[in-house]
Amino acid sequence: MAENEERRITERSFRPLRSLGDLWEEMDRLWESFPALPRFRRLLEPPAWPAVDVFERNGTLVVKADVPGMTAQDLEVTATADGVRISGERREEKEVKEKDYYRSERSYGRFVRQVPLPASADTERAEASFKDGVLEIVFPLKEEAKQKKIEVKAPPQA
Repeated sequence: MAENEERRITERSFRPLRSLGDLWEEMDRLWESFPALPRFRRLLEPPAWPAVDVFERNGTLVVKADVPGMTAQDLEVTATADGVRISGERREEKEVKEKDYYRSERSYGRFVRQVPLPASADTERAEASFKDGVLEIVFPLKEEAKQKKIEVKAPPQA
């Protein structure tokens, strides 16, 4: 009789969505318990879109973003205190008559990508250009923030 009572309690308390949540939390704890694993967890997450490169070129900071299939009118670039925000909307093509896809990996809809910038980037004098699906935003670097080579001195050896 005790066995039947235990089975009824177990059956009543089964909630699949809660169980999935518990499993997700346990997986998070597992990832965090190994020092090297959080680094690899980023590999499992979907990449941010659009993909960007940030680099220094001739005394300026350059942000390049790949936005294929879009036009300059589809994009909005805003400099904020936190960095530069690239946003826009990618519209779905309406030419396809049949929707029996074997695979669909292209994404559509609104997007926002916030890219942090160093304090040395002069957001007031930034310029943006667009060519062949690549957005390029150039930030002049403030004079006081430009790199200066410092000579390393050592005492003479006897």
